[in-house]
Amino acid sequence: MSSVHPRDHTPFVAPPPPLTPAGPAALDPVVTASVAHAGQDGATLHVRTASGRTGTLRLRPATGSALRITLRMTDAPAMPRVSVVTAPTDTGCTVEKTRDTLTLHLDGLRADVQLSPFAMEVTDRHGRVLRQATDVSDTNDRPAVLPLGVTALADGRLAHHDSWITGPDEHFYGLGERFTGPDLRGQLVECWVQDAQGSTGARSYKAVPFLLSSRGYAVLVDTTTAASFDLAHSNTGAWSMTVPDEILDYHLVTGTPAECLTAYRDLTGPALLPPRWAFGPWISGGFRQDSAADVRERARLIRSHGFPCEVLHIDTYWQRHGSWSDMSWDTEAFPDPEGLMRDLAEQGFHVSLWMNPYIGVDSPYFAEADTNGWFLHTTSGATYIADVWGGTHPASAVLDLTHPGAADWLRARVRAVLATGASVLKTDFGEAVPADAVAHNGMTGDRLHNLYPLLYNDLVAEATREAGTGHGLTWGRSTWTGGQRHGVKWTGDPNASWQDLASTLRAGLSLSLSGHPFWSHDIGGFHGTPGPELFVRWAQFGLLSPLSRFHGMTSRLPWDFGEEAYAAVLHAARLRMSLLPYLCSAAADAVRTGEPLARPMPLDHPDRPDAHAADLQYLLGPDLLVAPLYAPGGRRQIWFPPGEWLPYDGGPALTGPAWHGVDVPLATAPLWLRAGARLLTTAITTDGPAHP
Repeated sequence: MSSVHPRDHTPFVAPPPPLTPAGPAALDPVVTASVAHAGQDGATLHVRTASGRTGTLRLRPATGSALRITLRMTDAPAMPRVSVVTAPTDTGCTVEKTRDTLTLHLDGLRADVQLSPFAMEVTDRHGRVLRQATDVSDTNDRPAVLPLGVTALADGRLAHHDSWITGPDEHFYGLGERFTGPDLRGQLVECWVQDAQGSTGARSYKAVPFLLSSRGYAVLVDTTTAASFDLAHSNTGAWSMTVPDEILDYHLVTGTPAECLTAYRDLTGPALLPPRWAFGPWISGGFRQDSAADVRERARLIRSHGFPCEVLHIDTYWQRHGSWSDMSWDTEAFPDPEGLMRDLAEQGFHVSLWMNPYIGVDSPYFAEADTNGWFLHTTSGATYIADVWGGTHPASAVLDLTHPGAADWLRARVRAVLATGASVLKTDFGEAVPADAVAHNGMTGDRLHNLYPLLYNDLVAEATREAGTGHGLTWGRSTWTGGQRHGVKWTGDPNASWQDLASTLRAGLSLSLSGHPFWSHDIGGFHGTPGPELFVRWAQFGLLSPLSRFHGMTSRLPWDFGEEAYAAVLHAARLRMSLLPYLCSAAADAVRTGEPLARPMPLDHPDRPDAHAADLQYLLGPDLLVAPLYAPGGRRQIWFPPGEWLPYDGGPALTGPAWHGVDVPLATAPLWLRAGARLLTTAITTDGPAHP
C-alpha cells in the first residue's frame, strides 16, 4: 500500500457528502401502487413515481406496535451497507384489501394505504392518527415538503425521503446528542458524527437516527448514511427525513415515549450495565504531561483528603507524544506499568486509560500497518493521511477496522494494555472517517463514517471482556444506533463556562431520549479553568449525572478551588456515594426497560406544555429531581412534576405541577426527593469510600 507524503496531509474535517439535486425535475414522489403480496408477514407493493420509476414498497410488522416501511427503487445503485437494526421475526398482522385500498392490522396500530394516488396513514391504539404528507404545497401548488419517493442527485445517487404531518403543538426529541437543546422542533438536524469542537453548536459526536415525538410515536431509520431530519423547519405543517442510502428502511413505532424507547431497545439491543464501581467518581490528571510519580501523588492526595474516588484516569500521556495511539506505555515516564497498576489496585482504584483508533506517521508501527494495507485509503489507492490534532500532533491515518488484519492488530494491543492491570479504556475520537475514503470491505466513507464508532467500540469492548475484566464497558465519545451496548458516552470537550454547562446538560438529556441511558461529561469543562462557583455547580451536576468524571485541560482536583468550594464538592461526592444502591438499582431498570437513568421531563409528561420547557432538569431514576445551577447567583426556576417534592437536606415540600423559584446555597446540591418514595442508600464515612 502506498502512502502520500506526511507534508501533503489535509485536515480531517469529514463533512457529509453534499446532496445536490440533479435539476429542477429531480424530485420524484411515489404516486401509485399495486399489491403484489399481502399476508401475515405484511404487504409488498409495486410502486411507480411521477417520472415513471418503478420500485418496491414493503410494509411489515416489526413489533406489535411498530411498522417497518421499506422503499427500494429498481434503478437504485447497489452499495455495500450494514444494517444496525434487528427486527423480531415472530410478529404477524392481518391484512384487508379492496381494489383501491390496503389495511394492515397490528396489535398496537393500524396502517391504511390508498393505492392511487398513493397515501398512507397510521392509527394507534388510542385512535390518534398520523398522516403521511403527500399534499403539502405552496401557493403556486409546488410541493413544500419531500413526500415518499426519491430525488436524483447530481453525482448519480438517489436520496430517499418521506414526510409526515406535524401537529401544531408537537415536539420532537432524540437524534443523538444535541447541544442545541433536546426539543428539536423547528430545527434541521443532520445525523453525521463529528468532532463537535466544543459544546454550543449544531455539530454532534453522537448521532442516532431515532426520532421521538410527543404525539405518541417514534421513527428509527436503519442506515449508516447521513440521514437528515427537517423538523417543521422548512414548513411548520410537516416534518421530513432524507436518507442518501440505496434503500429507505425505517420503523414507525407507536406508544408513549417510554414505550417507544423500549421498542428501540428491542430493535437495536439492550444497553450495557456498567459495573458497580463505574458509578463512583472518576478523577483524571487531565490532558497534560503525566508520569508514574504524578499518578502516585494524585492517588495519595485523593486518599489523604478522604475524597471518594473509584477510578483514576490517565489520559494521552501514558503513551509517548507522537505515538498516539500505539497502545504502548511510555516507559520513560512509566518505567513499571504493572507495578503502578498493582499499587493503585491495593489503594482501591480502578484505572482508565485513553486511546484512539488513529496512528501517527511518526509511530514505529506506521510502516508495518501501511505495508499491510491496514489504513483507510483514497480512491486512488494511497493511504489516507490527514490532521486530526490541529497541528499539535503528527498527521495520522485511520485504522481500517473492516480489515481483519487491522482489527486483529488493534485487538491484540488492547489486550496487552489491559494485561498490565488497567480496568477500562476511554475510546476517544472515531469521527474522522472521510466521506471519500475507501475501506477494505468495499464501503466508501459516506457509509462507513457513522458505522466506524460502532466497529471501534465493539472491538475494544470485546477485547475488554476477553481480558477477564468481567465487563465490556468503554468510556466513549462518538456513537451511532446501537452504541448503548458499549455502556457510557461522555459529551466531548466543553469550555469552562456557564453556557457550556447548560448545553452539556441539554446534550445529555437529548442522548437520554435517543435510547442511550448512560452518559457523563467533563466536570468543570474541558477547555480553560473554571472559577470556584462554576466548578462547584458543575461538580454538583456531574455527581448527580448517570456517571461522574472530573477531567479537563487543567487540574480538576476539588481542593485546588479553595476551601469553600472543596467542602461543597466533597459533600456532593459523599452524597453520590450514599446514593449508589439507588443509582445501581435504577441503572439495572434502565437496561431492562430501555428508559434512561437521567429522565428528561417530557419522558413522563409528554402532554404537559411546561414539561417541554423544563429542559435544564431531570429525574435521576424515578424519585430524585435534579435541577443543576447553570448561572451564577444560586437561584433558578424549577418545574416540579405532579406531587410533593422535598429538599434532600430538609425543609418544606414544594408542590407540582408548578414552577417555583428556588434558592440553592453553594454548599447544597440541587436535589429534591419525591415525597413518600423509599430510597435504598448507603452510610458513608467521612474519611474514605462508602460502606454498607
